[in-house]
Amino acid sequence: MPGQCAILGSGETTVVGRRVLSQMLPRLEEPRTIAVLDTPAGFQPNHVLVAEKIVQFLRERLGEFRPQPQRIETRQEEQESETGAAMLAAITHARAILAGPGSPTYMIRELQGTTYFDAIRQAHANGTALYVSSAASIAMGSYSLPVYEIFKVGDEPSWYQGLDFFKPFGMNLAIVPHWNNNEGGADLDTSFCYMGRERFSKMLKQLPEDVVVFGIDEHTACILDFVTGEVAVEGKGGVHIIREGQMVEFQAGESFPLTLLGAEAVAQGQQQALSMVGNPIDVETLLAPGETLDPRIEEQNLAGALPAPLVDALVTIRADLRAAKQWPFADRLRDTLSTYGIVIEDTPQGSQWHIEEEE
Repeated sequence: MPGQCAILGSGETTVVGRRVLSQMLPRLEEPRTIAVLDTPAGFQPNHVLVAEKIVQFLRERLGEFRPQPQRIETRQEEQESETGAAMLAAITHARAILAGPGSPTYMIRELQGTTYFDAIRQAHANGTALYVSSAASIAMGSYSLPVYEIFKVGDEPSWYQGLDFFKPFGMNLAIVPHWNNNEGGADLDTSFCYMGRERFSKMLKQLPEDVVVFGIDEHTACILDFVTGEVAVEGKGGVHIIREGQMVEFQAGESFPLTLLGAEAVAQGQQQALSMVGNPIDVETLLAPGETLDPRIEEQNLAGALPAPLVDALVTIRADLRAAKQWPFADRLRDTLSTYGIVIEDTPQGSQWHIEEEE
């Protein structure tokens, strides 16, 4: 039977990663040899350090399971060499295969059509576990986000042909990690894996109708079990499934049928999954300006999402910033609160706040 597959939005070497691996590793036969692919970050000068960080994480944080991790380099030009043969053998005999951050498009170029990728697919079919995060998650889909090319270089929003790892299971996926990223703060929308709402809306319309978009929040993982036919959600956030113009969401601690991700999902299984979260949200509503990313928050005005004591504290901090003549920081805090429908008024008696009334 195929091995388990963990897909993470981020956090492969954090508490979430340890929790997921603590569930997966005990199921593996000993010796628990683990192939840590440096492929996603292979173009970086520090690619060895990136992979070794995962190796060290396995040894130090999961030592009770006696893992035997090994860094694996997969270079196309070395496939026929002795080094390539050794890497291929390590992949073939691994009990688990791990890959994490880097560039999705680089990983695809280095693995597409290679004996390495054939070995990865065959090993998984024979029971080897797969653990992918961030860039590696993107690369495994049938359609992949060229994150660097769009976000850093400025290429037009489009999709890249992915490794299509899940095709044998009837899944036509576009995997989008970092779904709820907010590194840009109030100044730059970096949600939807740094694409932002506007660009991602355009990109959704470029996908064929039979593609299932699988969005995963940061520090969140889903564990696909091909034996039980279930997908379990772990971590801090949720996962988001967009198909046929609608989206459903599952939070940590919940599970759903694997068929929901399949191109030929069983209608009964799909309905069972949808019933767990109530009515699915229309994708056009999800991407409308000003809408929240969380479909469970029905109010247009998000002020209720912030506890009043927290707002009081933030308003006090802003007043302190103004007293210290730190005007830019005070203004930024005011603008951030305004996105939650909170209006601040500066009066002779001090700063007061109230929730903006709907028109």
